[in-house]
Amino acid sequence: MLLTVVRSRCHTRILVRAASTLTMLVATILVGLLLCPEGYSQGQPAQQVQNSFPDTDPFITRVAQHQKDLESLLSQYTYTDRITTYTLDKKRQVRSQHADTYYITPTPYEFFTLHVSHDGKPVSQSDLQKQEKEIEHKIRQYEQKAQKPGEVHPKNDILFSDIILKSRFTPLRWDDIHGKRMIVYAFEPKSPPRRQGDLAGKVAGDMKGTMWISPDDAEIARMEFTSVSSLSLGMGFLGSVKGFEGFIEQQKVHDEIWLPRHQEFIAQGRQLVTGFRIRQVDEFSDYLKASTDVFQQIHSPNADASGDTKISKQVEQ
Repeated sequence: MLLTVVRSRCHTRILVRAASTLTMLVATILVGLLLCPEGYSQGQPAQQVQNSFPDTDPFITRVAQHQKDLESLLSQYTYTDRITTYTLDKKRQVRSQHADTYYITPTPYEFFTLHVSHDGKPVSQSDLQKQEKEIEHKIRQYEQKAQKPGEVHPKNDILFSDIILKSRFTPLRWDDIHGKRMIVYAFEPKSPPRRQGDLAGKVAGDMKGTMWISPDDAEIARMEFTSVSSLSLGMGFLGSVKGFEGFIEQQKVHDEIWLPRHQEFIAQGRQLVTGFRIRQVDEFSDYLKASTDVFQQIHSPNADASGDTKISKQVEQ
């Protein structure tokens, strides 16, 4: 009996000492946290903060506004667009292909497009002169109407800001593009696609896909997209596009603005009574600061003249 009591008392002392030691250990840790919060913040919680996403709605609003600002800067640049169009069969095998090169030149009223080559051969001089006369005629019409200059972009061009404003975004993951940290967002239409309005507006509201966006400067480096529904061409009787998908990549030019570098898409549908399947590849290059002389830009799109600054090679890797 006595032996039992002694053992019980010894066991109690051991438990008390262990509890006291544990209490002191906890107190030490708490004091350390109070006195050295920076040391603790460098542990696991910091990793969680680094991998977290900014609040989606305010950030996407910032991205949309930034894209609008960039699109106004786009009117200050001429560039070359080389388009290769592939006609595909039902298995998406190439049946035929053609390549056309265009010089895109801004004015205060609109972007003008000059077709300069087809399948690697320059267009005829008479064709160039005809195109230039048409441009001159349009400019005179604008001036006679005293139309106020405004924001311009290539006709029927689908702008990032239009897509952003018509889409709902969800952050997916972090990724790196050319060593730059990006957030990958999924996007989809906020509302059912419109059946009325211009084609570019309808397409912008009919896309879903992913965007790679820099959280630091709200730049879009890449977008992958696909259509949600079919789209009618013209008044509807001209045909419809059953579906399209593709991607676009951008690059930073002249340390000032992110501009398209490469774009691809595949579309299929029906035009009048025949079906079509095409793949189009756009290669954008030769970005130049625009001069005030439209025709000087057209004749010498790659020359450093009249203050033009060639920036096509100054790409941020």
